[in-house]
Amino acid sequence: MARKIVLILALTCLCIGLAAADWNILNPIWNINARQDSLKNYCESWRINVELNNIREFDVVPQECVAHIKKYMTSSQYDADCQRAIEEVTLYLSRCCSLKGDGKDAWIFDVDDTLISTIPYFKKHGFG
Repeated sequence: MARKIVLILALTCLCIGLAAADWNILNPIWNINARQDSLKNYCESWRINVELNNIREFDVVPQECVAHIKKYMTSSQYDADCQRAIEEVTLYLSRCCSLKGDGKDAWIFDVDDTLISTIPYFKKHGFG
């Protein structure tokens, strides 16, 4: 009985190992769409983490992500993301700060795509 259980476990492990072999990203048999999805996920994750300031002091966009970043920054999604950020800032400021309306209120901004778009810079440098 124990011999049958060991044999079944060994065959199961062998079958799982053979099935899992196709899931290696470096395997050339892997289909091209799966590799593209993996790259898209990597580049989207990189972009989000740069925006969240989790990735700091990078010099250039990773070469494999240049097309992805260009597509995003020239898309309607980028415009929608910027518009949403403006709405959130406006809502926050309306709740926390009271303006006197005398024209003497001042705002100081850290200018890193806050007030001036960096799209012309990215276009000039090929989004990389």
